[in-house]
Amino acid sequence: MTKLLSCRPNLEVRDVDATVEFCVQILGFEVEMSVGEPTDLALIRAGEVGLGIVRAESPGVNSTTACYIGVTDVDELHARCRDRGVPVSTPLTDQPWGLRDFVIDIPGGHRLAFGQRMSGDAAG
Repeated sequence: MTKLLSCRPNLEVRDVDATVEFCVQILGFEVEMSVGEPTDLALIRAGEVGLGIVRAESPGVNSTTACYIGVTDVDELHARCRDRGVPVSTPLTDQPWGLRDFVIDIPGGHRLAFGQRMSGDAAG
């Protein structure tokens, strides 16, 4: 039987470079590859988490979150985002379903959620 191994959401934005720079500088992603001048597509990764950042004239943006990323030490990441002036659209919250999470706005209009199981393990 086929086993699903990973997921890489594609986020449409007008300015790929601005979104990639934010994800690298603030969130610790690394650029795996980029194509075009100006950049039309960049694949970025942090550990097992990958994002495709794609240039689009009329980006499709989800009004809630583009994806939910499980992390360890959600409090440290929240503090890092806060200290760097990242817009937090949903504050750090202990959810009744056992996750501690928050949501940020990133350049390009998307929102990313970051969460951790309150038992200390990364959310998944």
